[in-house]
Amino acid sequence: MKKLLNLAILSTFAIANEITINDPYVRQTPPNSKTTAIFLELKNNSDKDIKLIKAQSSLSDTTEIHDHIMENGKKMMVQIPQITIKANSSAELKPGGMHIMILNLKENITPQTKANLTLYFDDNSTIELKDIKSRSIKK
Repeated sequence: MKKLLNLAILSTFAIANEITINDPYVRQTPPNSKTTAIFLELKNNSDKDIKLIKAQSSLSDTTEIHDHIMENGKKMMVQIPQITIKANSSAELKPGGMHIMILNLKENITPQTKANLTLYFDDNSTIELKDIKSRSIKK
């Protein structure tokens, strides 16, 4: 077991051992909201590209990988099949960009909420993040 930012992180072997997770947090929600997002930085410490292909969260049974695109002059959120983390580089999942979308929330996300998240990579390895804290995001 590794410790990072006071989070318990468990990983299977292979690709997951080449990834460092920085500053993960879940966005707090207003009452009765059915969606939120998880943001973090994925740092690839290897010499080859790595793909995040799926995520699962304790907050809901429905979790998707999303990004924002410009279409007809409007910014739109879309589901994407994967996030490629280039060799010796990082992918930042942040508001207004790529993120892990949580749909059909089981409960509101409050300052006390802590979430678990499992990340799945293209070699069938995984990283489990435990007790991700929530954060409010001012617009």
